[in-house]
Amino acid sequence: MTNLLDTLTSIVASKLHIFGFSTPRVSIIRAVIDRAYLASLRTEEGSFVRGSITFADPRNPDVDPPIVRRAAYPGFTAFSRPIKLTPELLVRLSRAIDQWSGSVAVYGTTASDLVAWGVVDQIVHANIQYNREAVDGGTANPGLLTVTVDAAGALSVYHKNLFLAGLRQDQLITREDPALRSRIVVASIASTLMPIASRVAEALGTPKDLHRIFTAVSEEWSRTVERLCIGLRRLGTGGAFLISPSPFDRLLDVTYRFPYQRLSSAAILSVLDEFYLKSIKQKVHNKMRRSNTVPAEHLYESGFAEADSQDRDLELTGAVRLVTSLASIDGLVLLTPSLDVVGFGVKINSSPIAGKVYDGADLLRRGGHAKTIDPSRFGTRHGSVLRYCRADARALGVIVSQDGQVRLVMTVKRRLALWDNVQLLNYEHDYRRYALNSRRARAYRNKHRKEVRLGYSPMPKTLEELLQLKTNITKGV
Repeated sequence: MTNLLDTLTSIVASKLHIFGFSTPRVSIIRAVIDRAYLASLRTEEGSFVRGSITFADPRNPDVDPPIVRRAAYPGFTAFSRPIKLTPELLVRLSRAIDQWSGSVAVYGTTASDLVAWGVVDQIVHANIQYNREAVDGGTANPGLLTVTVDAAGALSVYHKNLFLAGLRQDQLITREDPALRSRIVVASIASTLMPIASRVAEALGTPKDLHRIFTAVSEEWSRTVERLCIGLRRLGTGGAFLISPSPFDRLLDVTYRFPYQRLSSAAILSVLDEFYLKSIKQKVHNKMRRSNTVPAEHLYESGFAEADSQDRDLELTGAVRLVTSLASIDGLVLLTPSLDVVGFGVKINSSPIAGKVYDGADLLRRGGHAKTIDPSRFGTRHGSVLRYCRADARALGVIVSQDGQVRLVMTVKRRLALWDNVQLLNYEHDYRRYALNSRRARAYRNKHRKEVRLGYSPMPKTLEELLQLKTNITKGV
């Protein structure tokens, strides 16, 4: 484990160096990761904790402050005095400062003088985006380095919204595979989603936009499956989803038949409502630009369309939560390709052996010359899904382990493939492109630093400003 932590530290330090940061030293990064790892192995009231720590200099905690600081931008609030950083302290603070909403701010100039000096707030808005609960979200953690404790022995390290590296059950992760958004997966469900996209285009009266609408429908499909897995990983129970257009009944024992269609309908109709809202807003914008006036009926329709879109998002969130909970019991959830639920508590009966299993990402690159995976290293849940997908070549299996690992199983050109370390969260992972864009953004901000402001409107943006305004008015009277 020591070697893994050393390697994780080295990767993180080298990537930060690419971004142009000279601090912190490698020994300090290692100390921060070490404290987080040891905290992940401890329990508080019988439960493992999930917390977050952010390395930030209290004298200048925001390494890249924006020109426009919006109201929900994360901020640092210091404790009355710094506290020596220990794994035990992180366990206690993680109970008080939920990973979803905040992060413990830490700093030190040497490995031995690390302290917890405050809290970063407003992280909830970025987490909503990271966890696919919204397409757009808040600003990422403004500190230099963030380490999240995801489960026992599982860490993820970020710089803002860029994934640097992670640790999962004694395995070093430098990159997760966005397999659920890959061309091969989209192609496997295209025959189901294309007719639906065509109906959406017909309802909108924009048949020429079919390709764009199909892309949006397939992206919403992927996002919904990712949200199901994220929710299941958060529960910590493990589980699986099996998606098949024509499931083999002889191989499946469906404990609870449950024809639940609200998940699929909400996901599809959310795309329709979003496109319609955009079209109405564009119509209002065009009217305003041409004549500087907008008919009242356009404004009413824009408000109605926005309410419908927001309501649909709420409906989808509720359906995702329900289907996620169905997967937490023994057995898997059986779904159609459009994500209608067929049943849950599904057991896979004896089926042909899985045979040779290929690494999915390598199979797409090298075909039959791809490396193979030993299926015996996985548990019974993985083995049964592998065997079923061997028999049902049109099926797609998604497995969430209790340790949080997510794997995808499907047949590609008669070869059974498994993708390990499937990416779920919505973060950046191309650190070289991120570094280039970051340098450009930093140069722009430095050039326009004199234009720094809070919010957009002329209204007071702090309580102090508001009270001072009241004082001036009183003096005027």
